[in-house]
Amino acid sequence: MLPGDKRHGHNQGGRAMSYRDIVVHLTLDPRNAARTQIAIGMARRFGARISGLYTVPPPNVPYYMGEYIPTELIQKQMDEAQKASVGAKEDFLSTCASAGIEHRWLSSDLAPVEALRLAARCSDIAIVGQPDPNPSDPASIPYGTDVLPHELALQAGRPILAVPYAGSAADLGRRILVAWNGKREAARALHDAMPLLRGAEVVHLITLGPERKGRAALAEIADHLQRHGLRLESAVIAANGTKVGQALLNEAKSRGCDMMVMGAFGHSRLREMVFGGVTETVLGNMTLPVLLSN
Repeated sequence: MLPGDKRHGHNQGGRAMSYRDIVVHLTLDPRNAARTQIAIGMARRFGARISGLYTVPPPNVPYYMGEYIPTELIQKQMDEAQKASVGAKEDFLSTCASAGIEHRWLSSDLAPVEALRLAARCSDIAIVGQPDPNPSDPASIPYGTDVLPHELALQAGRPILAVPYAGSAADLGRRILVAWNGKREAARALHDAMPLLRGAEVVHLITLGPERKGRAALAEIADHLQRHGLRLESAVIAANGTKVGQALLNEAKSRGCDMMVMGAFGHSRLREMVFGGVTETVLGNMTLPVLLSN
């Protein structure tokens, strides 16, 4: 449940940015319900509509079968996908109706990144799931979702809220950690998260580096955020040999945060994986929702 905020995206100077149109990704995934509940909480708070976008997976045919694919196998998988789609639709529609939230159902045969990219550009924020970080069978990960959060953040032009595969996000937005390094991506993410930041009990503004340099980097952005009435606690932390992404996750846990805000840096996922990028580290090890923007 999201914390109440009587301002609902307003400030004293007039109407500010809010989330009025939310798209949530649904697929062959046991975490559909968790993402839907987060979307409902945000919709209640901001008076938003929810679009449930279901991406239909293509037939999963073993590569070694080549062109000799039995039509019965294709048809069976298509029938199973259709059955799963009907079940997901019924669950989504009934859950939103019971909550009294304006909603609609969308379905796409496009790959998840492409379908969500198009939908997100006509929405205020997109909610997606973290793929299972430790699957017993890699083939069990729904088609196209293994790269979804990071690639979508780089391509959509809208903020992406990635929800962990495990755990609960019932108190999303009470204590938020903002990772700040002064770069364009961090500034974009911070301002895209402003509707949530305004309602937080406390915003932890965190940067990494030497104390003196870090404090100087935080001073101007802290002054700016205080103009928006945010309740801030700022700190400079040291990675101490830990990957930057893991250091941020550790800090969020130690401060009892229920959400993180960070820039999605514009490297390919392959480069992130090879060189241990911050975004890939956070998305691979996240235990709390992360709002990403590029």
